[in-house]
Amino acid sequence: MCLNTQRNHSLGVSCKLKNKPTKKSKMQALFKTKPILSFIVLTFGISFTFWFLPVIVSLPKDIGFAMILIGLCGPLIAGYLITIINSVEKIKIDSKPIFFTVFIVTALVLFLRLYFVNNGWHDINGNVPDLNEVSILGYICFGIVLFILAINFSNATNLKLKENYIKSSLFEKGKVKWYIIGVFLLILLCLGSYFMGDVLGMETTDFVVKPEPILLVGFFSSFFFLGGNEEFGWRGFLQKELQKKYNPLIGTLAISFLWSLWHLPLHYNGFYSTGGFVDLLPRFAWTIPLTIIFTWLYNKSSYSVLAVMLLHATVNNISRAFGYSEIILTVLAFLFTVFCIINDKMWQKKNYNHIYENNITD
Repeated sequence: MCLNTQRNHSLGVSCKLKNKPTKKSKMQALFKTKPILSFIVLTFGISFTFWFLPVIVSLPKDIGFAMILIGLCGPLIAGYLITIINSVEKIKIDSKPIFFTVFIVTALVLFLRLYFVNNGWHDINGNVPDLNEVSILGYICFGIVLFILAINFSNATNLKLKENYIKSSLFEKGKVKWYIIGVFLLILLCLGSYFMGDVLGMETTDFVVKPEPILLVGFFSSFFFLGGNEEFGWRGFLQKELQKKYNPLIGTLAISFLWSLWHLPLHYNGFYSTGGFVDLLPRFAWTIPLTIIFTWLYNKSSYSVLAVMLLHATVNNISRAFGYSEIILTVLAFLFTVFCIINDKMWQKKNYNHIYENNITD
């Protein structure tokens, strides 16, 4: 206790200054008391900063693409930082074997992704550079992305992190069924819609399956860089926090809205389009059933980040690999979302507070 007496007035002043809340302590209090709001502000702040930069400043293609990749890590970074600070931990490499494995594997996947652009593969509206267009600064920026992914994965073994959702990104034998469902669920829906459409004489794609090995590069690119990495934030962190307060259906609708709105800059910087908010509007409709499926898989798999990462990577590549009938696929997807809501009883609140093992708790 600090006593401010006439005999030692300076001591009292010193103690008052010492007890004054610092910016760091205020941030820690905010992260702990308002994790949902903190996550939203951090995610949008990080992603929008990097995604709107190419709109404000003309950037070389390699640097512009690097900004896209860093922005895509926004949800991952936000969830990681809040978890680290709430656990009173430091940002560090926890498992060096995991760190270097992820760094090397992601570097190889990124290299192959850029290499195949040289061979005329999908360059996402001309935003993906080929290897000849990558400068030294570009490699440095890509290295930052690899570092972010690797340090995040390395904390899967950090037992000091409270509610360490990151650990569920590691392979678990008991969840193999859900990994398979994550990969093949939408593939089966697509192929089912194709054959039903063919029988009914409805419009379908001009192919059933494209057995191109290059599609594996696209799958793993999405898994690590272009979608799967988001799942650490949206499902791993935010779903957890929302389901502490609300039932899964309310949490799903909230994430669906935020997830859709989060893509807004990508409709200004040319990654998806340059039409702005108008081009974003359809996403709000089809993201709802998609988010319900993600929620169902995440909850049914005992909160596996890996399962939803696999699902996300499949979603982002399925239209280039498997045939479908758009109308019938829409109907099948709608019916499956109804099944998901009923099967998971999403209208009932879950006990989501203490599902993580081997973590330090208050």
